[in-house]
Amino acid sequence: MSYAKRIHVHKPRTGGTALISSFPSHGMVSIVGSVAGGGRLAGSDALAQAHAAMLLEGTKRRSKSDIQIALDTMGASLSFAIQRDRLTFSAHVRDHHLKKLLILIAEVLIEPSFPVRELAIFKERTVAELSLEGQDTRAQAEINLSHLLYDSEHPNYQVSTEDSRAAFAKITRAELVKYHIRAISRKTLVVSACGDMKSSELFDMIERTFAKLPDNEVQLPPFVPAVPHRARSITTSIEDKASIDHRLGCATAITKDNPDYPALVLGLQILGNRSGFTGRLMKTVRKVEGLTYGVYAYPAGFNNADGYVTTWATFAPELYERGKNAVMREIRMIVTDGATADEVKKHRTMFEARSRVTISNSGDLAHAAHDNAVEGHAPSYLDEFPQRVLKLTSKQINAALKKYLILDDLSESAAGPIPQA
Repeated sequence: MSYAKRIHVHKPRTGGTALISSFPSHGMVSIVGSVAGGGRLAGSDALAQAHAAMLLEGTKRRSKSDIQIALDTMGASLSFAIQRDRLTFSAHVRDHHLKKLLILIAEVLIEPSFPVRELAIFKERTVAELSLEGQDTRAQAEINLSHLLYDSEHPNYQVSTEDSRAAFAKITRAELVKYHIRAISRKTLVVSACGDMKSSELFDMIERTFAKLPDNEVQLPPFVPAVPHRARSITTSIEDKASIDHRLGCATAITKDNPDYPALVLGLQILGNRSGFTGRLMKTVRKVEGLTYGVYAYPAGFNNADGYVTTWATFAPELYERGKNAVMREIRMIVTDGATADEVKKHRTMFEARSRVTISNSGDLAHAAHDNAVEGHAPSYLDEFPQRVLKLTSKQINAALKKYLILDDLSESAAGPIPQA
């Protein structure tokens, strides 16, 4: 089955990109869209997150309550969020209310009111949530690993919880208004819709509805790709927790467009597949040795940036030393000895099958088409990438693992009730 053949691309005269995917959905339409934004454009993750969260708090025409009533009347859902370099929206609606929902989305993007009272409530709630994040062992291990691999200007760098708390506390309505005026542009708009509808009618609807968005020239600030370096480590002691979160990782200095990327993805799946017990790490460290609650390996941070390879595991404090040593042992074995032909054959098939399952409904296909377009790929890439994986050889996979999973570069981050040496 070709997913690319379902996707029709249109370039509105007013700018941006529209993608329509035909999919049997019993009268429902899924919408995923975005404009340039996120922490890269705002210069602050906190400001970008606050901006996204406040968009549904009211417009110049409707209050927060009016917006919710409109959505409830349509039986629709609508949410805004951020990626590193995008402000995204996601929605679901019955096809006969699609036009009304698009008009509402455009209104929210064009004239949000950012009410002061709601902003104060949001800031108070977020600061409280960040206090909980400070005690989250997984979140702290992940944040600290990003500090070991990237500098503060890189999209994959994550601001510390304490710095986030301070940044949120300082946000003002004036800052939100100023950033909104600068950021929203129909030229960077990408809208993906999937469901039962005629493409020509929906293309026209999208073009007319979003034509009123500003036509700002928006440029994301450049960043310098990370340079892999020798391993470093950070441990954060968080007492009174049941487990320790442990991360290993190293920068790759490559993006998804690198020819080695498919082989690296499959090699990491063989090492630590995030689905079940089919990866080496779960089969040995968890199932055979019983040293961990869960352990996985995967690529991360590759969305429009140079990414990194990482493992994540969680250990009981008394098993921490043995567990992390076992993880390193399995990494060393696959880098040194390589994946077997049987492993490659099995995981190639699993990857291709999962790639189909992950876009087997209208919402997932709308997301996939949107993300694919934002990354600059033609719809055919959705079909081509799994086929490239199916053709990979053991030699290619093992070469990629040796090249990017560099043992001496694996930085280590851990958070939790770490036993004293």
